Amino acid sequence: MDINKTNTISFQTNELLIKHMRFIATMQQVFGVIFIIIGAFSCLGIITAIIGIPQIIAGVKLFKSGGAFSLAATLKKENDIIDAIENLYSYWKYFLITFIASILFFIVYMIIVITIIASYSYSNGYY
Repeated sequence: MDINKTNTISFQTNELLIKHMRFIATMQQVFGVIFIIIGAFSCLGIITAIIGIPQIIAGVKLFKSGGAFSLAATLKKENDIIDAIENLYSYWKYFLITFIASILFFIVYMIIVITIIASYSYSNGYY
């Protein structure tokens, strides 16, 4: 497989597609800012920064993707749609990292809580 070979994908735009692209751009930018803020709050704790840092990066990538979609809808340049898709790809990659880290963090948290409850119960004579 030759990875340097390029193919061309072309499509026609109409007013409905441009309207949808602008809506997608707005939503991506709004949610990008929200994810950045949530990631910043997650970084307040040292351990929770494991989740917060990839979430901030994901939020930035989503915001950039929204900006590129907005430019693609306005200027109709192919490089803007390529940037939008590449940033969207990066967003999903960092979101996946955040999701997996959240699940692992939750499992470790539950193990610690169950261990504390079990040791407290055992020390007070509850078998």
